[in-house]
Amino acid sequence: MAAFQKAYAGLAASPKLCLAVRTDPATALAGFDLDARERDRLARAVWQRGMDANCTLYRATRITALTAVVPLTLGVLRPALRPLLDEYWEAHPVHEVRFARETARFIAWLETRPASLPEPADEIIALARRELALDEARLMATED
Repeated sequence: MAAFQKAYAGLAASPKLCLAVRTDPATALAGFDLDARERDRLARAVWQRGMDANCTLYRATRITALTAVVPLTLGVLRPALRPLLDEYWEAHPVHEVRFARETARFIAWLETRPASLPEPADEIIALARRELALDEARLMATED
């Protein structure tokens, strides 16, 4: 049951995995310890109308942290944001529920991909770090 739940959560987190399961369920789900019944259920689930909504809700939840902490940075990244987020979420499938930590991890990840960022990459990273620092200062001020 745990493998089934993990696979189902993986489908909600990854539109790419959903598409792979639609194409070749056995290969796409091979990394999960599923019995035939579980694999068949997941292969049918990816075709249900609600699966697209699951993926959308998951992505909305993931981007909330970034939107709350680095909105200006996301605005600057907008032309390249979708592929950047897809790649980041694939590299980090489990999100950090603490907004500042998720954002710091995203910024560190961006720093490893300057060629993927609109020019000038160093200024985008600096903006993101300033926004993160401002958010952390705001949180500290409200704790007093």
